[in-house]
Amino acid sequence: MEEKPPIDSLVTPSSSPAAVTAELAPNPRWDSLGLSPEALLLIEKAGFKTPSGVQAEGIPIALEGTDLIASAQTGTGKTAAFVLPMVDRFAGREGTFGLILAPTRELAQQTQATLEMFGAPRKVRSVVLIGGIDMKIDVAALGTYPQVIIATPGRLCDHLDRGNIWLDYIEVVVLDEADRMLDMGFADQLARIMQDVPAKRQTLLFSATMATSVTNLAKKILKNPKTVAIGKLNSASTSVTQRLLHMPEESKTRELRRLLREEPGSIIVFTRSKDKATRVWRSLHSAGIYDATYIHSDRMQSHREQALAEFKEGKYRIMIATDVAGRGIHVDGIAHVVNYDLPMDPEDYVHRIGRTGRADLSGKATSFVTPQDRKILGEIHKILGKEIPAEYAEASPSASSGDGESSGRSHRGGSRSGEGSSRNGSSRGGRGGAPRKFEDGAQPRAAGASPAPGTPSTGIRPRAAGAAQTSAPISADPTSPRGDGSSRLDRPAKNESKGEGRPEKKTSAKKADHQPPAQPNPRTFYKTAPVDGGAPAPSNGGSNGSSKSTADGTSQSATAAKPAGTSAHAAKKHTQTANASKSKKPGMLKSLISKIFS
Repeated sequence: MEEKPPIDSLVTPSSSPAAVTAELAPNPRWDSLGLSPEALLLIEKAGFKTPSGVQAEGIPIALEGTDLIASAQTGTGKTAAFVLPMVDRFAGREGTFGLILAPTRELAQQTQATLEMFGAPRKVRSVVLIGGIDMKIDVAALGTYPQVIIATPGRLCDHLDRGNIWLDYIEVVVLDEADRMLDMGFADQLARIMQDVPAKRQTLLFSATMATSVTNLAKKILKNPKTVAIGKLNSASTSVTQRLLHMPEESKTRELRRLLREEPGSIIVFTRSKDKATRVWRSLHSAGIYDATYIHSDRMQSHREQALAEFKEGKYRIMIATDVAGRGIHVDGIAHVVNYDLPMDPEDYVHRIGRTGRADLSGKATSFVTPQDRKILGEIHKILGKEIPAEYAEASPSASSGDGESSGRSHRGGSRSGEGSSRNGSSRGGRGGAPRKFEDGAQPRAAGASPAPGTPSTGIRPRAAGAAQTSAPISADPTSPRGDGSSRLDRPAKNESKGEGRPEKKTSAKKADHQPPAQPNPRTFYKTAPVDGGAPAPSNGGSNGSSKSTADGTSQSATAAKPAGTSAHAAKKHTQTANASKSKKPGMLKSLISKIFS
């Protein structure tokens, strides 16, 4: 088989006195690790040429049955380091003997996929217990007595509480991503599970970082473990090119769109919250970037599995994820990792960028940094032991309008340009617009001030802000087309309210004389019709006094009022016309009723 160059690794002893230091062979080979011929054949079929550092050191210790603490960078093949020994140990046996705990659903499913690759051909069955699946399906799968159970701590405790599972015959317990399980608050669940498994067992603990909490957990559940640490702890892979991009918060979406259009290959975008992941996906979709999907813990399990499968298949080029969901994204060939938000925990930065640069491939990692991220950025530099090269995003005012989350904010209080031109060709800028330009060097004058003699009208009368419009003319111009010494500008604006220069509307008496008589309303006519030729009955139960209800529902005087400013002859004619209209209508109705009933 083809061999790779020697793997540069560093093996450090554990803080525990009982730890044993292992040394890495100069040129590790699969056939020198103690695996069975069947396992070597499956490894060759899978295309794995040379074992990684954690595989070369961890597999022999796991085959011995000794407890192990393995710390290595993300993407160095820790999963195969415990799956291959377990398959060799349980092949040909009936019963449940292995338990693998993972922090997230996606990571548990990834582990099961690796176990099926090497275990299914050798009749080693496995079942995965994760949230989002019907309990009845889990119970039916457990009834097949698989050799290995893969579960998240919370889901396994649910089955233990219901009595669906017993761990009395477990021989090997694996804690994958132990640091992440503790960060997610699974310490109590882990303690409960360790009480249910036999005291005589083998425990394998794998972690990308070795925090104090991980060391304390190892002291409680492991017995005389051997420790293997490959590479510098809490460090990123040297094959990943890192950079920082400083920018304000409102420029993140714009810069992300630009980066996604410029960078080829598969890209993972990490956000700090589930809501932010959804909003970023929607922003990309609205900008025409449709080859993006998203994943977080609030999505249905079937949707999460579908999104991850389609991302692996290449249907989607961009995956937007949170830290919790991102731990299970083990996809080869990720070209770029984008930290849309810096993680709250600096150790999560190492896990994030570990999604790229896997299997000795090169990758890129870009982190968006805002002024509020200075503290967490300093902690990340402290963990890495070096500073990440930094750049500054271009601050373009015109480009910022394309930001899906901040477009239009910076222009709400300013001038509204682009709304058309005013009468003299200047911009309708409003309060925040540019000052108007006057021809021939003329300057604007205050409200109510008279223009200089001989100065032509510009068509615009500037008014101070907040000053009320007055009806007084600017000047008495004898050449005014109105002939009253005022100009067209003296007319009040149509939108001015009464009392601010708008004259009262007058109605001439002559026009009132020729108003047509009111037409009767058919709905109220019967109420006002005279009974047996007498006076009309009151419409609302009132007396037949000076006020009577007319056909249109209004009150009218019994005697016709004499219109003001008219002659006696005109007043008499008006009274006769009103009386004739009153007496004519009831007679017509009476004759109509008699014809109907005759």
